[in-house]
Amino acid sequence: MEIYDQFMWGHQLPFQFDLKSAAAEALSSIGVSVAPTAVLIGFEEDPGGPPICVEPEGLGITPGIFADSASNGEAAYEAHENRRMFMSNRVIHEQFHANLLDKCRADAIAETMNSHPDHNSRRWFVGFSVRVGRYRVYPVLGVRRSKWDALPTLTLRDRDHQTEMYLSLQEAVVWELLHSATFALSISDQPEGLRYNDRDEVIRRASTAFLRKLVQFKGNYMGVDLNSAMNLVAAQPYEGRTGVGTMLMGTDKDYVLELTFENPISLNQTRGLRKALEMTDPQLHLVTNGKTALGLGRLADGYSSEFESAFFLRVIGRGSWELMHDDVALLVVTDGHASVPQDRLARATFDDAVGRLFGAAGDAERLWDLALAASLQAHGTMLVVHAEARAEAMRLSPPAMLVTPSPLTDLTLLAVSAIDGAIIVDPGGQCHAVGAILDGRAVRELGDASRGARFNSAHRYLAEAKGECLIIIVSEDGMLNIIPDLPRRVKRSYVEGILATVESLSHDRPIDFEAFHKREEHLWSLEFYLTADQCARANESRERVEQFRETLATSHDGLDDIPRIGYDLLEPNPNLNQSFFLRESEL
Repeated sequence: MEIYDQFMWGHQLPFQFDLKSAAAEALSSIGVSVAPTAVLIGFEEDPGGPPICVEPEGLGITPGIFADSASNGEAAYEAHENRRMFMSNRVIHEQFHANLLDKCRADAIAETMNSHPDHNSRRWFVGFSVRVGRYRVYPVLGVRRSKWDALPTLTLRDRDHQTEMYLSLQEAVVWELLHSATFALSISDQPEGLRYNDRDEVIRRASTAFLRKLVQFKGNYMGVDLNSAMNLVAAQPYEGRTGVGTMLMGTDKDYVLELTFENPISLNQTRGLRKALEMTDPQLHLVTNGKTALGLGRLADGYSSEFESAFFLRVIGRGSWELMHDDVALLVVTDGHASVPQDRLARATFDDAVGRLFGAAGDAERLWDLALAASLQAHGTMLVVHAEARAEAMRLSPPAMLVTPSPLTDLTLLAVSAIDGAIIVDPGGQCHAVGAILDGRAVRELGDASRGARFNSAHRYLAEAKGECLIIIVSEDGMLNIIPDLPRRVKRSYVEGILATVESLSHDRPIDFEAFHKREEHLWSLEFYLTADQCARANESRERVEQFRETLATSHDGLDDIPRIGYDLLEPNPNLNQSFFLRESEL
């Protein structure tokens, strides 16, 4: 039986876990891998329990570090530029100042966590609070700072007395999740988890909010729903073909109009906007203020990217568009699904995959050249590198067209990739077939519903492929992906060292819970590399810690029989083999 030392309400642990899981799903869905974690911080408003509580208790965040957060927040409120703002409606006035005070307190909590030497490896976001039982509870999300800071983002945050803009899609997603958490905390006396937590809906709301605020502060305050407008125009063909084009959004100081429309085109007029985009080229853009298209123009000579006030909206293919600033893509949308643009596949990652899958038979240089040439194909394509390419080409024909094994030139590759189907090549780069339709059964755990048929058919095929196989997927925007996406290689001694530390800490008396959970979190990040024996040892260590915690537990509110809340068990991955480990002599 486990009794909470920092008890706020009966479902605080599942609520925290639900928020953490939602953050992991949503951020992963937009292509962001930042190992999110969730925290609930409660400040007692009625006496009877600890003055400050933190869930989860084992994360190593000591409640005492927030001792001054409330007073610091109140001081910030008194000094805030909007402190003396008066609203003529009493209810609106009181709500405005209650929200401002709450935000100042949340900012003080975030500042404490972001500056604390034990916790500043993460970037922390703190949402609005809700009264739950005797506590005022703040939902918190934390992300790996090093990975977060490497993502594309703006740097200048505009704001007014009502709202402030988001600097990136990923930030908008985090805040959308925190808003969902605040709402879920407010609608039940014993909130158990998030509500309305559909992953795709979270992303849609976040991308809409990101673009709406961008238009509000960088264009016309009464601008249109830019997310919907761009989705519609990107999906609209022009005279039966996929169109492309670029819009320039900014203030009147950011652009020069070469051609002015006497009747500006509303961004909600999809057909007219689609037609106008056909007049654009790399030097001449359709200029917009976020509400209407004003004419054709270009970026002003005096514009500096430091202003962060001019943005390009590029339609790059059927159903695909992107938002750019200073030649950096901040957001890309494909068939309505927004994501954070990823760098083109790293050469080192590609070479490592070829070497691990094909050994000496793999010509990484030649295959890389083929991948780069394929990325120039306007509608995307796939290259299947198979150890038994000839046999596989014959199995898939027809409809695959067999060819005499030979190297593909860049020109030939563009020609054969113009038709539907994949190109079958061997590890040395020799082509064996074109126009191959990949087979494979649909499996619930494979693929991604937000991606297209090409991506998902590749996953189904790979799941049943016989022999070593690497699939290079080229999307319509030229992005390169490879599957399988192999985990990085590590040394067995490194994994064993982390596990040994976890075991040692679990035997200490008294147990340092903060140190244990930090090391256990590290071990969980290495879950893929653990053998069955190592998983068992790790699980036994966690059980020892929980048993010791029970000996220290005290009840709250006279409750003597709170059920023990279980924890996840580490399990061996059936795909683990020697290829995922470095030799001990390797750096």
